[in-house]
Amino acid sequence: MIKHKSIIFDLRKEGKSYSEIQKEFKISRSTLCAWFKDEDWSKHIKKSNIKKNLYSSTERIIKMNIVRAKMLEIKYNLVEKEAREEFFLYKNKPLFNAGLMLYAGEGDRLDKGTIRLANVDFMLHKIFINFAKEFLKVNHSDIKFSVLLYPDLDVNTCVERWSKELNIVAKNIYKPQIIKGRSKTRKLHFGVGTSIILNSFLKRKLMIWIEEIKKSLSSD
Repeated sequence: MIKHKSIIFDLRKEGKSYSEIQKEFKISRSTLCAWFKDEDWSKHIKKSNIKKNLYSSTERIIKMNIVRAKMLEIKYNLVEKEAREEFFLYKNKPLFNAGLMLYAGEGDRLDKGTIRLANVDFMLHKIFINFAKEFLKVNHSDIKFSVLLYPDLDVNTCVERWSKELNIVAKNIYKPQIIKGRSKTRKLHFGVGTSIILNSFLKRKLMIWIEEIKKSLSSD
């Protein structure tokens, strides 16, 4: 390999990286490091190659993000189209309308990636969960839950009651949040429960349905 040393030096001076040289010559990285460690010009080439690689990696990431964004846009467009078609199939079903009205009144609209419905009433949560299972095709095991409590409420009692009423397994219930404020008086027997579905495509579908039902009600 020593007989190729001058050629290897020339390649390095041309700006070749260690990896590129290794592909052409079967030589270890440790040998290359030993040869060039005291060469100032090689150190400059190393810095230059790092900048090039960083630029190349950044450019590649940008291109990947552009492609990913286009793919997401296509999928969201398909979801919206499907939502509008499904609305006309479901619009006369009582549970469908009940679920939409519940979410329109009690649901979160700001978070684009998550469906959240908060209420103190077990029955309203049951209605919304049944709506989600029937029309959004959500598995019951994928539904998460959180509880907001006053300081004087017993955490375990409240969590167990919500879990039993809604058939939510313990692993799907987030750590309860305790309300911090001046008042420590019990105002709610079991706190405020929030049904949670983590799916941005289903959130988009749900919001399209709410738009459609508003249009249909305003046109009547």
